Amino acid sequence: MTGKDIRERLIRIGRKAVKYKLVFASGGNISVRYGCGMYIKTKGARLDSSNGKNYMWADLNTGRRTAKVGIVPSAEKYMHGACYKARKDINAVLHFHPVFSTAVANSRIKLGPISYELLACLGSGILRAKYKPAGSMSLAIEIASLLKKTNAVLMPNHGLLTVGRDLDEAFERALAVERACQTLVFSRLLGLFTFLPKKEAKRIIAFTRP
Repeated sequence: MTGKDIRERLIRIGRKAVKYKLVFASGGNISVRYGCGMYIKTKGARLDSSNGKNYMWADLNTGRRTAKVGIVPSAEKYMHGACYKARKDINAVLHFHPVFSTAVANSRIKLGPISYELLACLGSGILRAKYKPAGSMSLAIEIASLLKKTNAVLMPNHGLLTVGRDLDEAFERALAVERACQTLVFSRLLGLFTFLPKKEAKRIIAFTRP
């Protein structure tokens, strides 16, 4: 797969994210592992109108970049890089600002196995990160640590991060988390929410894990 192919896939996923209201305007950032580095959205680029020039390659170890002077990667480059370094099976990282996921991230609502659909899609539960400043190395370290146990992290006052073996898997996981968080919020409005039993949750994850 060439760099051009990667950019085209990133453009497609970015536009889908806006279409499904996972992010708005220039918010959010997405990347794909490529060789010893990653292709990542450039700072300030809009996902709904991006083109190949809005995605640049950066080396994960040296930080070397292939872009014109003045063009820089997303402010969350440290977080994306930390994800790839944390797990070799991660080939795509998506960070969006979906409404329900962010609402649940900001709340003190207990997280647990919400639905069969979520567990089957994620292959794990959802974890909530401790608040860390956006774009900081401390946030990158926090996320990398949590990814040892999950494929989706809610970030208070920030949004959602999902990872996958490819862009499509990471995107499907983002949709699944947002839908689950919407279900959780609505269920709480109606009364107490009942999570799946832990034993059943483990069975589902084991059964659906590739």
